[in-house]
Amino acid sequence: MTSKTVLAAVIASSMQLCSGFMQTPSQFLATPSSTLLYSSMFDQEVNDMFQRYDTDGNGQIDKEEFRAVVKKMKSSSRRREIISVAAATFGSLFVASGSDTFQYAQKKLRKGYLEEFAEAAQNELFPTAMLSDDMDKAVAKVLYRRGFTPENTLFGHSVCSDEVNNRKEQLIPLMTNRWGEGFTLGGLGGLPFAGKSGFGAYLHHVPDSGKLLVVFAPHVGIDDIGRVGSLQRDGQAKTSTACGAAIGAYKELQKTKKTASDPLLVFGQDNPREFDPQLRDIVNLLAPRLDGIQESSDSIAFVTYQMYGVIRELITACITETPDLFDSASEVAVLGGIMINRRKGGDFFQPLSFEVSKKGDKPVDLFEEAFGSRPDLLPVLGSRDAMTRASIY
Repeated sequence: MTSKTVLAAVIASSMQLCSGFMQTPSQFLATPSSTLLYSSMFDQEVNDMFQRYDTDGNGQIDKEEFRAVVKKMKSSSRRREIISVAAATFGSLFVASGSDTFQYAQKKLRKGYLEEFAEAAQNELFPTAMLSDDMDKAVAKVLYRRGFTPENTLFGHSVCSDEVNNRKEQLIPLMTNRWGEGFTLGGLGGLPFAGKSGFGAYLHHVPDSGKLLVVFAPHVGIDDIGRVGSLQRDGQAKTSTACGAAIGAYKELQKTKKTASDPLLVFGQDNPREFDPQLRDIVNLLAPRLDGIQESSDSIAFVTYQMYGVIRELITACITETPDLFDSASEVAVLGGIMINRRKGGDFFQPLSFEVSKKGDKPVDLFEEAFGSRPDLLPVLGSRDAMTRASIY
């Protein structure tokens, strides 16, 4: 067997991990012409990779050079690198199909590279969280049945301005791509700092007799050892906080003795900062909600759920205190939850509320239709009072 044949076998075997690609909606391999194209692409990829790893140029892949091939495959642990190695021969063709291919492969391959402790923490504290792509599709399926379309719907979102919430595989970019446009209502922590004026501007941009779709959520990271509120960001060796604004507000409240020192807090490093108006608002709104945090199973998860409650109340106020709401919009859908940032294994969304409203009608709860049973969060938050303060019913 020649060195090129060995290398081709290595590529092909890695692609078998990704067999789901062969079933993509485009049915890329369904025709003789596409099969020929695939074969040509595969041969070219083998040649390119052979030249790349045949470092001494002798036309053979020796043991050390072969080691480099294997090392590359094993070390490609970042979410897109794993998929690109497994599907190298698909190259630019699948890059063109973009997010759909990545999301499909992400689900097929995630068991092979997810972080065990992060997964366990997420399952305990955010028990019915869904991959962002699954969430996008579940919401769309329900709303399409109610007549929401990209043509008649204006999407708006109140999430934290942190860049991790704007990666292509995250919920907001996915939904913006589906619905066509996205009006930004949120600032630090996900609070709708655009206020009533911003919401009014959003409302008056809706298509004639159209519909509004509002998504709101705080966000939280989970790192590879399962620490909630921590995230290793791309390009950084150390972990940082996520959501930095919510955790910064919590630390400020501890420092000023407005809440008891919490033995569950996992962040011991100093985090001095000058609080700007948005952070001052977060501190003031969060302060009365932290009673009982010692009874929770995780302090940062507790804070995150309380941030959800803050945002939900503010979004509800924007909607109910806009008197001309249904003069411009025929129907309003509101989805609320928590965005969960992960370094590996995909980003998730824990749904907590989903309802639609029309003029003169009571809101219709769509949660179970879209997502199934509600999660039991009493073990996480520790008391019914804490769940009520978090607006979790």
